[in-house]
Amino acid sequence: MFITVLYGDEESLLFNPSCTVVNLLDNIRERCGFSDSGNILDLTDQTGLVLELTDHQSDNASKYLTQKAEYILVEKRVQQTSTSEPNSSPSQDITYVPLLNKLDKFPNYQMRVAQPSPSPASTGGGKHGKTRKGKRRKANGD
Repeated sequence: MFITVLYGDEESLLFNPSCTVVNLLDNIRERCGFSDSGNILDLTDQTGLVLELTDHQSDNASKYLTQKAEYILVEKRVQQTSTSEPNSSPSQDITYVPLLNKLDKFPNYQMRVAQPSPSPASTGGGKHGKTRKGKRRKANGD
């Protein structure tokens, strides 16, 4: 089993996802040239759906990936935000940025984060994802 990861200026590399997610992401980080950065990496499918692999570090990566599929490398940026309300905990703004420079090969690419189920707390949509449980997730694919 293998997958193809697309990144940079139309670069691509093959990876074997028959390992834990943490090992796959470490291998992707090293082979794609991000080993010296503190970037949090993840993947999207060709439509822009963020796989959120970082939430499943100890699982087998092949559980979340399709054999012979192409995935786009993205950076996950986390920023702590505080609220003005007393007794409230800070929330996180999470933004995903594609690390593939030319997304024009994928006309249907619209970065988004899957939602487990609709809830009254969920709002909005489009290219900026949805808000859930105090975490605001945005996709920056423009």
